[in-house]
Amino acid sequence: MFEGLWIVQYAGMEGKDGGVVVLTKGHVLGGDSAFTYIGTYQEFGNGFQATVLVQNFNPAVGNVLGISGDFTLNLRATAVGNGVLQGEGSTPSAPGFGLKVRLTRRAKMP
Repeated sequence: MFEGLWIVQYAGMEGKDGGVVVLTKGHVLGGDSAFTYIGTYQEFGNGFQATVLVQNFNPAVGNVLGISGDFTLNLRATAVGNGVLQGEGSTPSAPGFGLKVRLTRRAKMP
C-alpha cells in the first residue's frame, strides 16, 4: 500500500531537513546530503512503523537530532491525506531526542 518513492521532511531539536526514501517489499532505502537510510518497515491499517539505520557519510554535517555518528531511528507514521503520511521518530541511543516527520509520495512502484 505504501510502496513507492517518498519525499521525507523532518524537524528535530537542531532544525529541519529533508531527503528521499523508497519503501518497497518491507525495505526502506534512502538518504539526504549527509546520511543514508537503510531499514525495514511493517504496514498497519493506515500507516507503517519502521526501524532505520541512519549512517553519516559526511561528518562535517550534523543531524536534526543533535547527536553525533550513526544511529537507529524508530519511526511510526499514519496517513493524513492522499499520498501524505505524518508521524514521529525516536532513537534508543538518545532517549528524549525525537523528531516529527512528514512523507509525501512522489511515485508508486512500477
